[in-house]
Amino acid sequence: MNHRLLASAACIAIVSGLSASPSFAQEQEAGDQNDARRLDAITVTAQRTSESMQDVPVAVTAIDSAALEDRQVGDVLDLQFQVPNINMGTNTGTANAARIFLRGVGEDESRGMVDQAVGIYVDGIYVGRSVGSLFDVVDLESIEVLRGPQGTLYGRNTIGGAIKLQSVRPKMENSGEVRTTIGNNGRIDLRGTGNIQLADNTAFRFTALKRERDGFFSLKPNGARAGEGRDVGRVDVFAMRASFLTEFNEDWSLYIAADSTLDRSDPTPDSIAPGSDVDGDVFTIEPAPGTQCSLTSTTTGCFTAYDQRSQSQGVSAQIDGKLGTYDFMSLTGYRTLEDDLHTRIGSEYQQQTDQSQFSQEFTLSSNYEGPFNFVAGLFYFEEDIKLDSVFIFPFSIDGSTESLAAFTQGTYDVTDKLSLTGGIRYTQEDKDFYGINRSFNFSRQDSASFDNLSYSVGADYRLNDQVLTYAKYATGFKSGGWSPDAFSSTAVFLPVEEEKLDSFELGAKTDLFSNTVRLNAAYFFNTYEGLQIGATVPNVGFTRFNVPEAQIQGLEFELAWQATENLQFNANLGLLDAEYTKLDMASAAGLTNQGSTPACGGVVSLECAYGLDLKNAPDYKGAIGVLYELPVSSGTLTFSGDVGFEDDSWSLVANAPDHVLTTVDPILNARIKYQSDAGWSAAVWAKNVADQNYWRAATAGASNVFASDPLTYGIDLGYKF
Repeated sequence: MNHRLLASAACIAIVSGLSASPSFAQEQEAGDQNDARRLDAITVTAQRTSESMQDVPVAVTAIDSAALEDRQVGDVLDLQFQVPNINMGTNTGTANAARIFLRGVGEDESRGMVDQAVGIYVDGIYVGRSVGSLFDVVDLESIEVLRGPQGTLYGRNTIGGAIKLQSVRPKMENSGEVRTTIGNNGRIDLRGTGNIQLADNTAFRFTALKRERDGFFSLKPNGARAGEGRDVGRVDVFAMRASFLTEFNEDWSLYIAADSTLDRSDPTPDSIAPGSDVDGDVFTIEPAPGTQCSLTSTTTGCFTAYDQRSQSQGVSAQIDGKLGTYDFMSLTGYRTLEDDLHTRIGSEYQQQTDQSQFSQEFTLSSNYEGPFNFVAGLFYFEEDIKLDSVFIFPFSIDGSTESLAAFTQGTYDVTDKLSLTGGIRYTQEDKDFYGINRSFNFSRQDSASFDNLSYSVGADYRLNDQVLTYAKYATGFKSGGWSPDAFSSTAVFLPVEEEKLDSFELGAKTDLFSNTVRLNAAYFFNTYEGLQIGATVPNVGFTRFNVPEAQIQGLEFELAWQATENLQFNANLGLLDAEYTKLDMASAAGLTNQGSTPACGGVVSLECAYGLDLKNAPDYKGAIGVLYELPVSSGTLTFSGDVGFEDDSWSLVANAPDHVLTTVDPILNARIKYQSDAGWSAAVWAKNVADQNYWRAATAGASNVFASDPLTYGIDLGYKF
């Protein structure tokens, strides 16, 4: 794997060099005058200002609203084959808690005060918890995925990257849209959007979505609970969003937005992996062979009380204006989360989470006419969270976080081809923690402070109008804390130290052959210090601990090809090589032990631990897509489809056979849409056309897995006015 990565990295330099040759540039210029098949420019805000994606020395994937529809991205989870080196799923046993890894960096613990490693932002507001973060695509303008540490400009807990969801702002017009989806398994979606111009410079926008679908899973208990069988895994979501925009003059504006999501979907149920079950069907949840259910049984196939109710709400206010040669922005946000979960994670699990957060950010950006420009800002964040849980024993967690940061980043154009960029961010974070176990009557109260200086330096060089190359070094930081529960009297007293990441990246962004081919590539090398891991430690129980060092390197490719005026192809590919590089006996004990299925027979050794793969880090993952538009009478037919593939990986750190996530054989999605010139549209679609069975998570110490969706299909009907 190492040789392959190095060889591919060399290809980046070769492609860039060939693209910079005089003859190639002349062909480009000649073609530019005659070729109408150019790819559209994509605007991103990765560096806190609007720029062409091809001018930004950052590994970023941007998907606009039209592409989100064509690629059938219905929520954040559907990004899993749209971005190189992204690994996604729901956290074990939940319906709406995101587990996101970028370039092998992520976090799959959603309980307590455990922070995420990939930040999610809704209209610039940071979402503090992974529970409730699997947002539906409701009236979105675009999604941007920034890969690699983004600590300088985006701050806390973006050590792996950031996902930015940008909603459609109110427009100075009267318009609207209604849409419905009808599909198999009883799926019905209803969505309506209205945009009202209140005055010459003021508008209001409102969107509502209702989504329902029956469960894929057939629960078939036996014995005393044989009459309690039912379908589980249903979807029941109601989401609303309202926004208000007023432009006081050409320089100043106020944007206010509010959103609310009520999710009554079932938590994802756990199934016994095929080969260990009765019928070999991952969507049938039956007791293990030889098991008879009693009235109090909670084992797989006997447990029937799957239920979840989650409500997230938020409001934000953004003021934009000009102060001479500077752009000013104030962004204020407040969000709440109430989540009540009843599911199985190896055994019966109940959890109630109440969270609230407030954030305030001020930024100032320069608009100098000279070679130097900068952005600077202040950021404040506070959060309160309460967790009441029953997992074998009842326990509670109360915690709070207060974070303050100052940051700046500047770019100096040395020449019209060479630019240098540097940024720095100082963060001070204070946390308070109180955990109590009511069964064994122990508790812990503690507080901790973390401060960090994150920075980035980089250079980008434009070989010609079609090729940008760049090199970048950046650091990332995620604060420490405590165990996510108060299950063990030993574990609750073990603090978790902060984790840090040093990242080096080389990349090239190219628009080739008269701007009909866009090929972006990046090589990265990351060194983790103090990697935070959650696992079962001998004589301690489940806890979190730090691994001294791990290294991750990889390659990423993104391709868009406008083959004809009507035909476009797109593709992405990510390669990863991840390994532990420094361990001690304490971390080795945690890595090799995982319930009843430990690594190396449960014998703790450094040799065994060094041979383990990092979890959620497949060696390769990618997708190929196609889009064809055919003008017809009074409208346009659009054919779109994509195929995703992924190597196997591990759900848990011990790498036991029960923890493997299956290789994803090609997952095919397809859609055909007719858009009339009169505003109405109709589409037929299918996802996972070949009905491939694969799972995105596994349970520690058992042959239990959490399966992804089977074949789904349906029709969309819409009307814009």
